[in-house]
Amino acid sequence: MKRTALAPGFVVASIALQAQPAAFITQTEFHVGRNPAALAIGEFRGDGKQGLLVANEKAATVTLMRGVGKGFFEPLNTVDVGISPDYVAVGDFNGDGRLDAVVANFASNSVSVLLGNGDGTFRAPLNVSARGPVALAVADFNGDGRLDVAVAEFNSNTVTIFLGKGDGTLLRISESAVGERPSSLAVGDFNHDGKLDLAVTNNNSNSVSVLIGLGNGAFWQRGEFSAGELPAFVVSADFNLDGKPDLAVANANGFSTSSVSILLGNGEGSFQAPLFFAAGNSPTFLAVADFDRDGKLDLAVTNTDDNAISILMGIGNGRFQPARKLDVGSGPDWITVADLNGDGKQDLLVANRLSDTVSVLLNVTAAGEVIVGVSSIVNAASFETGPIVPGEMVTIFGSNLGPEDGLGFVFTNKEFVSSELAGTQLFFDGIPAPLLFVNTRQLTALVPYAISGRATTQMTVKNKGLSSSPITIPVSASAPAVFTAAATGRGPGAILNQDGSLNSESNPAARGSFVMFYATGAGETDPPGIDGLLADSLLPQPLLPVSVTIGGQAAEISYVGAAPGVVSGIVQVNVRIPDGVGSGGVPVQLRVGDQVSQAGVTVNVE
Repeated sequence: MKRTALAPGFVVASIALQAQPAAFITQTEFHVGRNPAALAIGEFRGDGKQGLLVANEKAATVTLMRGVGKGFFEPLNTVDVGISPDYVAVGDFNGDGRLDAVVANFASNSVSVLLGNGDGTFRAPLNVSARGPVALAVADFNGDGRLDVAVAEFNSNTVTIFLGKGDGTLLRISESAVGERPSSLAVGDFNHDGKLDLAVTNNNSNSVSVLIGLGNGAFWQRGEFSAGELPAFVVSADFNLDGKPDLAVANANGFSTSSVSILLGNGEGSFQAPLFFAAGNSPTFLAVADFDRDGKLDLAVTNTDDNAISILMGIGNGRFQPARKLDVGSGPDWITVADLNGDGKQDLLVANRLSDTVSVLLNVTAAGEVIVGVSSIVNAASFETGPIVPGEMVTIFGSNLGPEDGLGFVFTNKEFVSSELAGTQLFFDGIPAPLLFVNTRQLTALVPYAISGRATTQMTVKNKGLSSSPITIPVSASAPAVFTAAATGRGPGAILNQDGSLNSESNPAARGSFVMFYATGAGETDPPGIDGLLADSLLPQPLLPVSVTIGGQAAEISYVGAAPGVVSGIVQVNVRIPDGVGSGGVPVQLRVGDQVSQAGVTVNVE
């Protein structure tokens, strides 16, 4: 039986204090080359000041603007590149500690690497062929410590991976078919396997292709997901604070009703149907940052046909406040985010393609009070929302929940986990919960057993005296969930074979052998559970009946109860692999009372 979804009002908590809205002023607008199409910022001269690299599309050049401080720039050096440079990115491609650049030259079908000399000048371009390159992504896609480049090739409907050889040269090693007319790329670990993946906007297919990385520079296509009309640019970030990467897409349909779409990530490489938010006329580019420093990500969007940009303030649940318009130069087509004046606020640089200028917008947002906000609560094993259960391990996502650096559990004495970490506390109906981990965006805890029998409970988070608003949450007798090896809630379970080794595809369990897995959400126990107590000689067992199926067949349980040496609320299950199950990854499901654990958890059987 699937866990009951929560009422819409549960996922987003109101907060007691309101942040100041982000505000910007135009400090200056300076001239650059003809048709500036892309910007990149970095320290190119080793002088501690940020320089600005500008790709000038009609001039077929890249210009370095020297930073003179406080957001002001002056021309320093210009380099000839290919025809129609449409994208520029930076990185150290030859490992000499100096910042280099890579440029996509659309009309000359090439990608140029410009090795920096460390004084603001560059060596002659190192070129590789590409079929209408329009976008780049720089990252280490094969884990060798060298920067690689992914190229969106507009003319061939492919994404090509060039591996960096460590000397500034690039080697084409793989290509992946995507939708029609790919226009931009975003990098993220969309399936939480520790390997980098790619999201690709397909301008003529109205979709985003998701390419899952294999860790060696090759990718497989996870699928295409609806984005909006004429998607032009994509970024990846966690917009609903659930720990899973999401996507934001600028849809450049050329109308005043143009939109930005948000595709919330499911954590295993797929994305939900888009949520649409109005932007200005023809949004072609977007950038993400926390402009008002409230712990929730915001968006800055170019509106090319309005000669303006839009600021969309994030609410923290994947949704945004109505857009606010800021006038810039003519035909804005790119935004770069950086703290230009050292005040800790994110400022904006906007490339205005039709006026041959760059606008500098300084962030003058007033300092606001610290906000403690809660965006979602999930089972810590399945990452699903639903009613909570006495003793359940839960994870809470939000803003300003605790210290910036993560802190793990501590003991009040040798047996009990503390309910306070670095000034953070979590309460259910005023009862403190044992805390296992806390940082500014995430908190993991154990629900107090004392809420047993209640229909609902009120939850609040306190951080150094400030509190989130109370949230009313349904309470259930059980909500079992099995922990997984990749900690994503899906895929291979965190399961030990009979010999104590980790079960995996390369180390499967034999039919008839016993395996051991861990779960949470089993509810009340006999004897009654004690909050934060480490299981030792006392090993409580679930009060409700427990059963397990493996490969759809009933499995023999030899033990179910508290896990020795682990805090109360974590259940250990020892179970025999049925003789009749198939080979490979077969599904495992735990039933406690009338509730079953999440689908998609597997054990490998030989």
